[in-house]
Amino acid sequence: MYVSNFSKSEKEIFELRKQKISFFNELTNKSFPTSFEGAVDIEDIILKHREIESGEHTGVDVLIKGRILQNRSFGKLSFLDLLDNTGKIQVLVDKNNMPKKELLHFENYDSGDLIGVLGEIMKTKKGELSIKAKSSTVLSKSLRTLPEKWHGLKDKETRFRQRYLDFIVNPDSKRTIEIRSKIINLIRNFMETEGFIEVETPILQPKAGGAIARPFTTHHNALDFDMYLRIAPELYLKRLIVGGFEKVFELGKVFRNEGIDQTHSPEFTMMESYEAYVDATAVMDMVENMCLYIFEELGLEKKLKFMDNEADFSAPWKRVSMYELVSKKFNVEIKHDSDIKKIRSALKNQLNNKPEAKTIGLLVYELFENYIENDIVSPTFVTEYPIEVSPFARENKKKQGVTERFELFAFGSELANGFSELIDSEEQENRLKIQAQQKAKGDEEAHVEDEDYVEALQYGLPPTGGLGFGIDRFVMILTNNSSIREVLAFPHLKPEN
Repeated sequence: MYVSNFSKSEKEIFELRKQKISFFNELTNKSFPTSFEGAVDIEDIILKHREIESGEHTGVDVLIKGRILQNRSFGKLSFLDLLDNTGKIQVLVDKNNMPKKELLHFENYDSGDLIGVLGEIMKTKKGELSIKAKSSTVLSKSLRTLPEKWHGLKDKETRFRQRYLDFIVNPDSKRTIEIRSKIINLIRNFMETEGFIEVETPILQPKAGGAIARPFTTHHNALDFDMYLRIAPELYLKRLIVGGFEKVFELGKVFRNEGIDQTHSPEFTMMESYEAYVDATAVMDMVENMCLYIFEELGLEKKLKFMDNEADFSAPWKRVSMYELVSKKFNVEIKHDSDIKKIRSALKNQLNNKPEAKTIGLLVYELFENYIENDIVSPTFVTEYPIEVSPFARENKKKQGVTERFELFAFGSELANGFSELIDSEEQENRLKIQAQQKAKGDEEAHVEDEDYVEALQYGLPPTGGLGFGIDRFVMILTNNSSIREVLAFPHLKPEN
């Protein structure tokens, strides 16, 4: 909202606050300093002095800084709630015992202003830990009024559109982003301890590869050809394995030009890793160990509540075949080599909508997605994915049409995807040709052919276990947020106009 869009009262407030910038500059040349160092964190003050008696004056002076959330006056006393990065504390101003020049500062502060305060640590007679102000410095002037503190920002559209205000007035929103940062650092620590090196691969790619998804397209002016925001770093990371790097991971943004809902964002954060000489079973072990390490470092209980559900994340986590889950759900035994006509007939009376799948693998996958996936609450590795939806996964040697692939689910959300990587260059080329044929028929999510990647495989990719781990959904679960927008600092929104 620009000034021209303000109501009359808002314009008056804006202009009045703007005039105070000149007032503070005229009051002292120390206003609006370029730095403000030496201040103590409010959290440290609270931890060290919260046990002092009501009415006690400690005689200890401290320097603090922060944003004024609220200021109020009661006769001879004024009170300010000051918020810094660590917490909130009350500042007490005794009007009768403060030099006039200093008092002018406090009388002209507004909610939202950033100030520094020197004062004595004390506790009021009502038991409120406070700083009795002696002097102050204005650090930055807020020209707009903050949302009403006690009601906060309730409208979600406003909260996400003006996220900075949300972080100021809603501590839970800020805490979620702080926990997200800790989780990302813990993932890096775990991977590096396991011997992985962090690498960076192109975000702009000549072909959108490594996943089945619709890409964002852009144009490279200097080279004059279309490029794509990556839908996955997978194929470049596997090129590194071909090149002799045995343990690599990348943590960063990926982009898929698809829908937005509670668990999907077109721009999201993933950790992908590849390790030579291991298979999907070892990758499942690693994912489980990594998640439990994060639980431990964050001090979380293994029994975790998320919305209306509770799940036990204690090891070991369940590992079950997709075919087994579907068979159990519909009380019909379905195997990789079952006759699809017989299975369709057996399922006919149980399904409202007739499945469109033309192979047994696609049928099982369709039934799993539509009837089972959302009901998986406890952490579960679903294994044995059909080859039709797993173009880069190695086929199970004993079960034709089934791959050594898994996905990790909890609370109805997919958290991770991994598999034993396909290393046969001819088989990979054939699978990509099938995907390209589907794309030519109008499937926007089908994979493109990638001769360069196939050529890399022709030099020999060792047996490799790969992983894609979704950061955003994992943060949602650990912070008990039902929407992915809550765990993104600045989620995508439609323009207001």
